[in-house]
Amino acid sequence: MQIDLETLRGAGIRPTRQRVIIMRTIRRGGRRHLTPEGFHRELNQAGLKVALGTVYNTLNQFAAAGLLRRVGFGDRTFYCTATDEHHHFFDEETGLLQDITGSQPTVANLPPLAPGMEMVGVDIVVRVRKAG
Repeated sequence: MQIDLETLRGAGIRPTRQRVIIMRTIRRGGRRHLTPEGFHRELNQAGLKVALGTVYNTLNQFAAAGLLRRVGFGDRTFYCTATDEHHHFFDEETGLLQDITGSQPTVANLPPLAPGMEMVGVDIVVRVRKAG
């Protein structure tokens, strides 16, 4: 529990009871991709009663602090527990988001940024489905 308190404090987040519970549950799950709704179900099934709004707010707060990576495209938002630079495959049939491992795709010839803007990152999501 101490490591979770230190992680939150180090990120500038006040470690409330619910935030610590959420951080601990995220860490126990290892490297994965969370949706707010799915993670809310996971917490409830573990007997941890946390409101869905709290889950949304906390995941967003963790992502803003760099503890998670937000991966959004279309109307879908996932929270990736791995914060290193990497890209993803999205299975359109199952809704499963997976890390691309090994060599990462690159983007060439990005357009110039508008004055006063800086690049924060590039997220590539390769959408896949079973052939046939």
